[in-house]
Amino acid sequence: MKGMTDTSTVLALRNGAVIVTVVCEEQECTAGVADSIAVADAVLTPEQIQLVGDGETIEIRIDVKDISEKVPAQDKEVIERGMEAYREEAPGLVLGMYVDISMFIKIGAGDWNAVTATDAPVEVVIGIPEKLLSDGREFTIIRAHNGEYAFMNDLDGAPDTITISTELFSSYAIAYAQTEGAGADGKCGLCHICPTFLGICCFVWLAVILLIMVVLFVLLRKKKEEEEE
Repeated sequence: MKGMTDTSTVLALRNGAVIVTVVCEEQECTAGVADSIAVADAVLTPEQIQLVGDGETIEIRIDVKDISEKVPAQDKEVIERGMEAYREEAPGLVLGMYVDISMFIKIGAGDWNAVTATDAPVEVVIGIPEKLLSDGREFTIIRAHNGEYAFMNDLDGAPDTITISTELFSSYAIAYAQTEGAGADGKCGLCHICPTFLGICCFVWLAVILLIMVVLFVLLRKKKEEEEE
């Protein structure tokens, strides 16, 4: 997906075809779907599948775009409310960006019509922008739909993408939390200044070493005094 602004898959069905396309409006955006056939199954009705079999072409398009500068006020309020609730479990949760994921369908030469919900969830893969990538970050997605928020975990193990399973298409937010013991740019999560060793702040290691030295000094001095007596 790297460097691509749109990807298309053509699914042949008897005399017709279903075209599944994922479009990113921004050049740096990358996105796709895990299974184009699953997308078609989740969207098309039996009547539409019959049309394809008879020779019609149906297009399904998923648009992914950054809406951080123009997120709808209601969706922003819903997502912020959800983040406040989530911070009880993850106090360091940070908002990365707002994303709109929309789906559309077009039959033949007809108009594009919005699809706000599908019969079954589909897996959408979103590339995490480089500006948000950093060691020790765990990403999550928050969805706002009809005034309700929902948290969605990353389904893949790749560090630079997020895969979500959703049947609702509206506003989303990419958020992240720093994992324990590591901060941005590999800095300590305790002092945010020094690097870490084995996940522990170097200042802590220094304090431990100084304490050991003091204890050894006291023991050696006590032993010396006993020998002199």
